[in-house]
Amino acid sequence: MGRRTIVLVIAIVLAVVSAFAVYRYLTTVEGDIRADITEVKVFRATNLIETGTPGSEARPFIEESRALREAVVFDGSTIVCTGPVDPSGDPNAVGCPDNPKDLEALLEGRVAAGPVSAGQLITTDQWVTPAELNSISLSESIPQGKVAISVRPDEVGAVGGFIRPGDKVNLVASATVQLNSFIQLLQNPDLRASILGEGFAAPDTGTDTTTTGDGTEPDIVGQVAETLPAQLDFTQTILQNLEVLAVGPDTRPSPLGTGLEPQGSQVIVLEVTPEQAEQIEFARQYTSIALSLLPADVPYTPFDSTGVVVDDLFTLIDRIAENVEATVGASGN
Repeated sequence: MGRRTIVLVIAIVLAVVSAFAVYRYLTTVEGDIRADITEVKVFRATNLIETGTPGSEARPFIEESRALREAVVFDGSTIVCTGPVDPSGDPNAVGCPDNPKDLEALLEGRVAAGPVSAGQLITTDQWVTPAELNSISLSESIPQGKVAISVRPDEVGAVGGFIRPGDKVNLVASATVQLNSFIQLLQNPDLRASILGEGFAAPDTGTDTTTTGDGTEPDIVGQVAETLPAQLDFTQTILQNLEVLAVGPDTRPSPLGTGLEPQGSQVIVLEVTPEQAEQIEFARQYTSIALSLLPADVPYTPFDSTGVVVDDLFTLIDRIAENVEATVGASGN
């Protein structure tokens, strides 16, 4: 074998050894790099998901994917992640313990808060309830010239809890009116004349009128006052055809869709004029109130409410009228 041949063989051997050494080095470096990298399971959109798309309709366009753990796991991350891609390959792989994991629960009953582009990772921030998507300030739904004021009748006074935003109601107020002071006023001729006017003054004894047995003209007003009750229980429809703006968290601009499910005692917000708001606040402070529900999609005909007193339920007024007639009749004899 010639000298040249020997040199060539040695060169080839050295080249092979060098190539193998380089290969082993690169393999070791790649292994070290892979040991520091963990891929985790995530979800990506496969198509554009429009704003407001229900989660159930968007689910076919969401598929499982993978991403580097470093890009998914960080403080405050809302990316849906179910764990490492190959947990058996790396015993130290911890996946994404603090990330949200249940995609199905996230999508249930929710809609897309904004457009989700194809390839975009799925996060909890992208999905909200329909009410949150349509959420607006309540003040934005109050027309010019109106105000909102709230009342809280009990469940019976709120039509059993069946009132909903957009309904129309009448406001009924009930109170007990004390008449003691007014009766004392009517029984004092001088006092009632100074307050109610000369028409309520004591009888003019100088006129030619029928007199009582002692020669004086009877005080008819004072005698009528004696027949009046000490107090009067009174109920009246004070405001009519008021629109309901909200019932608890259920509002006209963002209805919850509770249907005929009774809501019990709730704060009810009414849309009224400023003057009506004053009346409602006065009624809320000094009377007990109830709401009567009006039929939907039917033109409302206002009525003149004269109110109801206990006498309208029983016979007290008739008895008072009989006493007055008897008194006047006795005075005329």
